[in-house]
Amino acid sequence: MGVVAVIIPAIGGLVAGLMIKYGSPKIVGHGIPESMESVLISSSKIEPKVGILKALSTAFTIGSGQPFGAEGPIIQTGGAFGSLVGQLIPMTGSERKILLSCGAAAGMAATFGTPISAILLVIELLLFEFRVKSLVPVAVAAAIGGWMHFILISPIPLFQTPAYNFGSGVFQGFDLFPLFVLLGLASGVVGSALSRGLYKAEDMFSKTKLGQPWLPIIGGLCVGVIGLFVPQILGVGYSVIREILSGNITGLYPILVLLVLIAAAKAVAWLMSMASQTSGGTLAPLFMIGSAMGFVYGLGVKFFLPSLFVGNGITHGISPAIFAIAAMGAVFGTASRAPFASIVFTLEVTGAYQGVLPIIVTVVIAELVGEYLMEDSIMTEKLARRGLRIRHIYEFNPLRQIRVNQLMTKPISSVEASESVVGVNKLLSERTHEFWGRKRLVVMQNGKVYGVVDRDQIYDGAAKADKDLTIGKISSRKFYTVREDELGYEALRIMTLNDVSFLIVVDQNNLPVGYVSRGDLTRAQKHKIEDETLVESGFRKKPIAT
Repeated sequence: MGVVAVIIPAIGGLVAGLMIKYGSPKIVGHGIPESMESVLISSSKIEPKVGILKALSTAFTIGSGQPFGAEGPIIQTGGAFGSLVGQLIPMTGSERKILLSCGAAAGMAATFGTPISAILLVIELLLFEFRVKSLVPVAVAAAIGGWMHFILISPIPLFQTPAYNFGSGVFQGFDLFPLFVLLGLASGVVGSALSRGLYKAEDMFSKTKLGQPWLPIIGGLCVGVIGLFVPQILGVGYSVIREILSGNITGLYPILVLLVLIAAAKAVAWLMSMASQTSGGTLAPLFMIGSAMGFVYGLGVKFFLPSLFVGNGITHGISPAIFAIAAMGAVFGTASRAPFASIVFTLEVTGAYQGVLPIIVTVVIAELVGEYLMEDSIMTEKLARRGLRIRHIYEFNPLRQIRVNQLMTKPISSVEASESVVGVNKLLSERTHEFWGRKRLVVMQNGKVYGVVDRDQIYDGAAKADKDLTIGKISSRKFYTVREDELGYEALRIMTLNDVSFLIVVDQNNLPVGYVSRGDLTRAQKHKIEDETLVESGFRKKPIAT
């Protein structure tokens, strides 16, 4: 059986490799970077065959014992279905992105029974925005997916845990928080190491002259050999994670040795197999590694602070498993750079809502460590290597807050279309006239905007010395307007889509009241930039030294 156990994961790698070689190279990896790439540079268009091949290839790799999770393939497959609907029906790229995200959220919620974290995950990794237009359909899709999970799979959390004591009293175990802060630091280091280790391993495999389908076979053989000694690492490992979180993990080795072996073996097997350019997911491996590491940390706390683990369940009497729960979410949150989704996901899959505060502390501390140790996450490193930099920053856009009448240049000068070019040219040279220094004039006819004329056009027309030449004949009829009560972002949208450098601002009666240029829109960012770069000292602001 030993030889067969080693070969089976290799067979799964072979099947996946053939699908990648002859089907689509886009099914390589865990699927989320590919979904992000389609959103950012392909107008959210995913080929239908990618979704089908991703599901099939992952089924073979996981079914053959390779140490993957199902969330990445589910997100890519669900996203591909949503994208397909968006390609069959005429719609904008933004609307197609929402449909793709709906498919991804529904797939994840249906798989894990975690509708809230499914919403947060697609917001953090696919939508890159938080607004009602996208939130409502994604939330509905996630809710439907969650119902399907509860009806067809199970109504209880995936990793249901006992009612652990995370600390009691008015301060909800505040005295234990330093322990969770230290756990967050350790989890951040582990999550960062796994993320960077994956791409180091990929670089190692890429130096070989082998391609598809041979690389996934090698990865499968590595998994088979490791699984021969630590069988707990084979497959998705939900049962092993459940045993760790419930404190019932058993095996041939003492529990401390077993947990260290599981964490180390799962990490090496996952890194080697994923780096071999096969198909699989990341969440389940990171959960197993994180939970095993957290339980080991809990055993260490128990050794040095045994009094915390003795009690009647009201004062203390805590379990090492509470640290496993927190570390599980923190490791995944660090590696994926999706802390909000990780916090809620941990709560939803364990039902350990009594531990919400220490779990939050652990995850956010780990996120800070990850922010310091790595520039990109496990989800974005691949895209960064292709020249596509992803920043997980959600910040307000001043142009969505300020109205055009607060940005525009005013007053605006207008001239009748019937005026002679020679006459207007003379007015431009008079310092006391309102036309002095104007770069452009709005041309009016019958009380309406007729066109726009630049100073240079007037100079060129006057040079012809034709007294019958009117402003209307030399003016440009190609102009765009924006209402003064619109937001600055609307002005930016019109300028960008029509490739123009300024817009005429009109009032409710369509009469010109000013104009807004690209420079005006740029100056709108000034206040925000000053808030982020200038330090107030007394009544003055001083720039931060860099």
